Amino acid sequence: MNENTVMHMLTETSKFMMSFVIITKEDKVIVVDGGRAEDMPLLKEYIGGRKIGAWILTHAHYDHISGLIHELRENGGKDFDIENIYYNFPPYELINNHDVPDYELLVCEVNECLPAFAEIEPLIRDKAHIVKQGDTICVDECRIDFIYSYHEGLTVNLMNDSSLVFKLTAPNKSVLFLGDLGPLGGDHLYRESRHLLKADVVQMAHHGHMCVGMEVYAAIGAKECMWCAPDWLWEESEIIGYLDDKYYSADSSRLRMYGTTMTRKWMDQLGATTHYVTKDGTQTILL
Repeated sequence: MNENTVMHMLTETSKFMMSFVIITKEDKVIVVDGGRAEDMPLLKEYIGGRKIGAWILTHAHYDHISGLIHELRENGGKDFDIENIYYNFPPYELINNHDVPDYELLVCEVNECLPAFAEIEPLIRDKAHIVKQGDTICVDECRIDFIYSYHEGLTVNLMNDSSLVFKLTAPNKSVLFLGDLGPLGGDHLYRESRHLLKADVVQMAHHGHMCVGMEVYAAIGAKECMWCAPDWLWEESEIIGYLDDKYYSADSSRLRMYGTTMTRKWMDQLGATTHYVTKDGTQTILL
């Protein structure tokens, strides 16, 4: 038995990534994403051989799920004692949709991780659960409510806007995970579920940049913010230079993709008081 529920936000051992380990009072683990192959040694260190009651994959981008794919390919995942894996990814068949504003970008998104995940999916078939908006699971004292999942038709920022959004409620704090949700996904989240978003702690969407709008963070009302951001991203300018005219012309949502400095200003205006940032190393929060 542990005295407290503890959450570790793991620092980057690859360029940037997202990896969380929550340890329950009964000494089970909840993993969120995990990062790349090179992030697995640190993840294993924090899991410490414990049983993984839930491994949640927010979305199918390389910096979030390729570590688990690597482990399953290399040794069938034998270094992890996994009970359940939860996810909801867009269908690969979207690659046949030529009527999107930027088809080349869609192809890159669909091919980044979905084929590799399909290869290892048979290895996790007895553990896999495709969750949907409205589903709830429990791991010991932790309740997890899935508030948003993949929405058909959001193709401009496909994988990020397919991110699972969920609230983890522990004995003393609640944590809202936003994955990499972007502006359009944030619009749907706000319209459909703003009354469900209130939380003590928020994981800043998409590492703090090119993310949901300020109104989403206002609805969450968190005083504590978790930023999966190395130095360069923490100091990113308000207007992101590499979003050139090609991306602006793809869809107007690109015009609402701001850098981390803008998001930090939003949180200051909303009264956030505590910032956990992975550039400063692995962060530990008592829940």
